[in-house]
Formats: sequence, structure tokens, C-alpha cells
Amino acid sequence: MTRQTLRDPATLNDAEKAEYRDFTNTRQAKPDGSLGGPFDAWLLNPELSHRLRGLGGMLWERTSLDRGLVELAICIAGRVWEANYEWYAHEPRAVQYGIPQTVMDDVKALKRPSGTPEQVLVYDVCISMFQSNRLPRRLYDSAVATIGERGLAEVMAIIGFYTIVSFTLNAFEVQVPEGVQAPFLRED
Repeated sequence: MTRQTLRDPATLNDAEKAEYRDFTNTRQAKPDGSLGGPFDAWLLNPELSHRLRGLGGMLWERTSLDRGLVELAICIAGRVWEANYEWYAHEPRAVQYGIPQTVMDDVKALKRPSGTPEQVLVYDVCISMFQSNRLPRRLYDSAVATIGERGLAEVMAIIGFYTIVSFTLNAFEVQVPEGVQAPFLRED
């Protein structure tokens, strides 16, 4: 469920239909024709959708970082912004790609995790950027020594991109599936 008006794919304009087809070439639409996640909102501007999906795919699949660290950074962004759908969609993937459930539980509690040095580093880098909008030199140097300048640039892109995702999910109140408990409670 979402705040967004459900649109019948048959009523989309030509540009929207082309983007819808491009999306559904690789991912299945829901039985009601919606795309889910942030994708229905992004489809309101087909070029925005196309460009964001391209960036998201690159960040999700083609970085120098271990996939578990990518998912961890995604979840940290989702947690900071209390994006229920984001957490719902990516927390299991983080665990699937090797992030211990205890680390994810700590992240959900906004508590510094007791994971591997790389996991703690990613948490510290992300939280520093979200809380103070900067990266102290000591933390920068540690990140470069551990994941390289490229890895650090990728972490910044991941949390920036998933901030866009989280904002979209929160603005349109994209809900977790029926029967699933939302991880972050809200008052409307």
C-alpha cells in the first residue's frame, strides 16, 4: 500500500510505457500492475526513473566493495531515514551476503555494531556523514586504508542514492507487505 494513486499500466503515456516495459524486462510487476518500492513514484518522470534505476543497479551490483558491505550501507541509510520498506527489502539481503544478524540488530538500534573491522568502519563512515555531514581526517584515512579511495567514493554514492530511495519511500508512504511488521513505527 502507498499514498500514490494506483495507475493502470494501459493508461501510461508513451514515455512511461517504455520505461515500464524496460523495468518489467528484468523485474516482475505486481499483480495489480504496480512496480513496488520507489519505482512507481519514479515512473511519474520516466527519465528520472531510467537514470535512477541505472545508478541503483550499478551501485547494487558493480562496486569494488563486498556485497555484504554494500547491503550494510544501504541498511544504515534506510535506518537513519526510518524507511520501513527499505529496511524490509535489504536487511535480509545483508544477512544473506554475510552480515551477522547481531550487526543488523545493532544497526536497527542505531548502536555501533561489534562486527568485523570493515563492518564497523562502514557503520562509522555512514553515521559520521549522516550525523555531522563530514568525515573526520582520522576516519577518512582509516577508510582509505581499509576500502580504498574508490571504495569510500562508492560508500558515499550508496548512502546518497539510498537517501533518495528512502525519501521517496517515506514521502509516498510505501508500506511493507500486509502481515509484515513495520520495523519503524510512525505517527501520522
